[in-house]
Amino acid sequence: MAILSLLLATSMLPGFRIDTGAPNWWVAMFRMPLIFAFMLILLRPLLLFLTLPLNSLTLGLPTLLFNGLILYLTAKVEPAFIITNYGQALLGSLIMTVVSTSLVGWLGLDEAYPFFQSLIYRLGRRFGPQTEGVVGRGLLILQIDGLALTSLGRVLERGRMPAISAMLAKGTHRLHAWHCGIPSNTPAVQAGFLYGNRENVAGYRWFDRQEQKVRVVSQPEDLRRLEAMVAAEGRPLLEGGSCINSFMAGGAAKRLMTVSALGQTDRQRSPGEKADFNLFFLSPNAYTKAVLAAVWDYFTGLILAGLGRFQSDRPRLKFSIKRVAQRAVANAFLRDLSFFWVKQDMTRGVPVIYSNFVGYDDVAHYSGPETYDAQIALAAFDRRLRKLRRLAKKKSPLRYDLLIFSDHGQTLSIPYRLLNGETIEQTLAGILGRAVVTAQEGEAGFNPDASYVASLLAELEEVGTGSLGWAAHRGQRTLSRITAGVGGSRPQAGEPAADADEAGEADEGAAVVVCVSGSLAHIYFKGHDEPLHLETICELFPGLVEELSRHPGIGFVAASRRYGDAVAIGPGGLRNLITGELVGEVDPLGVFPPPDRWAGELAQLLGFPDSGDLVINGAWLGDQQKVVVFEEQTSSHGGLGGPQTQPFVLMPAHWHPSLLDLESPEALHGLVRRQLASRIGPEGRVDGSIP
Repeated sequence: MAILSLLLATSMLPGFRIDTGAPNWWVAMFRMPLIFAFMLILLRPLLLFLTLPLNSLTLGLPTLLFNGLILYLTAKVEPAFIITNYGQALLGSLIMTVVSTSLVGWLGLDEAYPFFQSLIYRLGRRFGPQTEGVVGRGLLILQIDGLALTSLGRVLERGRMPAISAMLAKGTHRLHAWHCGIPSNTPAVQAGFLYGNRENVAGYRWFDRQEQKVRVVSQPEDLRRLEAMVAAEGRPLLEGGSCINSFMAGGAAKRLMTVSALGQTDRQRSPGEKADFNLFFLSPNAYTKAVLAAVWDYFTGLILAGLGRFQSDRPRLKFSIKRVAQRAVANAFLRDLSFFWVKQDMTRGVPVIYSNFVGYDDVAHYSGPETYDAQIALAAFDRRLRKLRRLAKKKSPLRYDLLIFSDHGQTLSIPYRLLNGETIEQTLAGILGRAVVTAQEGEAGFNPDASYVASLLAELEEVGTGSLGWAAHRGQRTLSRITAGVGGSRPQAGEPAADADEAGEADEGAAVVVCVSGSLAHIYFKGHDEPLHLETICELFPGLVEELSRHPGIGFVAASRRYGDAVAIGPGGLRNLITGELVGEVDPLGVFPPPDRWAGELAQLLGFPDSGDLVINGAWLGDQQKVVVFEEQTSSHGGLGGPQTQPFVLMPAHWHPSLLDLESPEALHGLVRRQLASRIGPEGRVDGSIP
């Protein structure tokens, strides 16, 4: 394979060739890969060690440069092989990686550099987080962010995910629907799944009435407050295990790309976390593949976004090159990075491993849940899943049970702004005659994965603390530009953007704050330290609730009442969420089946201290099977309507869940805890008595 990739590189680059006039030139084709491998073994770890801070802060730029440098030096040793300059060597190394990676995937092999990969695994066992070496069974939990059961079914029918299809065909796993609840978004589901408690998780963004301040889960300090509150009444699921690419940590011993762990002191961060991060750059293949995958995804995203402009059934959203770059990092680079860390943990025998894959969710938000580019994202996940399953059989000391689930689905959407010619904030400002603040995170409000890219930048900054050179500063500035806007507020039309120092602070002149999460929005009235009841809102703002409930872009308005119950109000009727009593001709929850279930969920949400004084949901457009979304998205989640509340879980066939085990994130948490208790002892060690 190395010889073939070398031959292809010589045929493509004019300054990268074999001198056929040299004695025994044909032998050079066999010697060159061996010399190159020896030079990699000898020089690469030393070069990476000497530039470790720079390597971390520039997303591993020296890793790419070293491959070219070592190949260039190899040509100096082998006289029959000619490389005219370093640039040709760098391009040649990239071409060789692309060719070998393609052949590896096509032939179904695990690694293009088996010796190096074995070395990386050994280093990972020695320098990474240590676990008890007791032979037994572990649990690998993979989350596919945003994939609905119906969308998964169609992708399986089209043959895009053969690894999962094989698991179902062989009967090792069974596919189930489960109930994620409302809000149908990642923070709420992770709280319920990882801690068994989603009490007071109102959404991605909420308004802190005590401090009169907007909070958001992509800000580590805000998320730590939320996680501490959830953990105080919950039970962490991942104790003694690892958590990768997540909002919350679930009590894991190792947390990589976990937002709630960012910014903590070195004393609070495990040394093994930094060791694992740096091991990624030691592999001559893993990092290069991740970068090339991100570049490929970037250009693919540009092309598909351009083609999408010609689709009449897709909403015409504002095009953003920055958003395409964020998608490439989240969908490709973070996917490969996460799988690398998962493989490291499996070779160590970590008893429980959890990783969240966010690429599909981001792609679906802007192209649709079942489009070609969304299917590509799922196919890439499936290919890496196949490698993980082989790795579990060959190199892991544990037999891993595999659980794959989604936290919510996605529903085709029409942005409120496109439907009505104004944003929900502008509608409220027009009704109330006063300023309204939105709590969206600048462009991150339109692109959820901006927060994951920002997390990667923060993680990189924490790893290296040495003095920076020009290249390091340049790399940091590039990532900073990609993540610009995270934490800020989206300005209204015609208004200047807020200063970065004011991020998260509500406008002093505004009386109303809107916290949007897909098709769900919380409306807060400033100046009160307790939620307002419906009666009080009607006294303070006459006509507001009536106008909102009749608006064609709003499905219903929900609020708590003074006497302890709660109601949902629509254009044709009012439903008591506690008693089920209906006033009027039309049940406002009737278009969101089953209405009785959602009545209870909404009543619970309205009872949270941090929920809005009013909660609104976008209208359901039955003729189009779409929901109105308060963000700029082609498909969305967060509220009610369509597949966004219909996630899936793929679990081992021998688990035999009951219907009650699939009723909520908390119930699924309980099922997984019982399975872990059957194989992990009281001190977190894997029980070797299990066959």
